[in-house]
Amino acid sequence: MEINENIQVERNLKAIEFEKAGEIEKAIALYEQNITEGFKGNHPYDRLATIYKNQIDLDNEIRILEKAIIVYEEITLEDRLEGLPKLFRFKNRLEKALHTKAQLAKQKKSKLK
Repeated sequence: MEINENIQVERNLKAIEFEKAGEIEKAIALYEQNITEGFKGNHPYDRLATIYKNQIDLDNEIRILEKAIIVYEEITLEDRLEGLPKLFRFKNRLEKALHTKAQLAKQKKSKLK
């Protein structure tokens, strides 16, 4: 299946408009579609990870960051200059999200005792 990058870019632009209009669920749907197709750019990954973080949806934040890392490992192998710094940034964000999830689980467990 041939993925049209212009369509993906248009989706990102439309999602930005939805975000500005406060229509977050519509923006999420467009970003998720690009991520499902393996979009090779950081925008939908950054935005979705941030949206999910703000919604305190750690599982989805982690899922998006893991997907971004897979995509950016591939981009780095293709020798695209922006690949490595963005790969490190996504890995750092994932580490923080995993740490937060572990801390919340620990707090929840101590409350149950």
